Amino acid sequence: MSDKDKVSDAYKKFAEDLEDIEEKDKEKRKEVLQKGVLDLEQKYKDEIKGTRVMDERLVKLRKEAGMPELIGIGNKVQRKRFKDKDKYDQFLAKEVLEVGIDESSGFGGIMIFSDFCIVFANKRPNWEAPKREIKKALEYLAESGLIPKLHKMKNKSMLITFKPAELESDVLTILSIASVNGLTSYEEVATLTGWQKVRIELALVSLVDHEIAYKDKKDKTYFFPSLKK
Repeated sequence: MSDKDKVSDAYKKFAEDLEDIEEKDKEKRKEVLQKGVLDLEQKYKDEIKGTRVMDERLVKLRKEAGMPELIGIGNKVQRKRFKDKDKYDQFLAKEVLEVGIDESSGFGGIMIFSDFCIVFANKRPNWEAPKREIKKALEYLAESGLIPKLHKMKNKSMLITFKPAELESDVLTILSIASVNGLTSYEEVATLTGWQKVRIELALVSLVDHEIAYKDKKDKTYFFPSLKK
């Protein structure tokens, strides 16, 4: 029996075992899937490696089991499990970008770094990536031209912009002012910057148009959901 046939038989046996579990017992099914995937990868790692069809089947099983799609790294994605650290950094950067684009869309494409780390941990529970690795991934994305550089705010927090172009400097200045309390006003910006009326209004309109800020027409205050305390 060829190596390919052995792996195919192993997949068939795995599928038969899954059929014995009632569909309603989802947690049990998940446990069996995870154990089966790890057993397959360990027992047939040489046969699976580099075989596209086998890879696709295994990735599909991993997704169903709630596991990372990366074959051969177990149930948790950790930097120490990668011999090629650069590959880990690239994989992490890809996940960071996907989560960032999805989760920042409701905030005009921006997020505070500390908030993003919490969101990433919730959205990618299988990834054990500390803040320093996430920051490195963001810096890699910035160097690659996929996102702007991180911007240090007035309250010392770091602003991430998941947009293809840099925010205007005036907009960044107002965001820095608003970072203290999560809101600002025309009067506050005017007092702190000394800018002319037209300049302030153009920047504030831009923030509202990009759904980064929302204006309370009653008291003329600008609220920033992504900077909310």
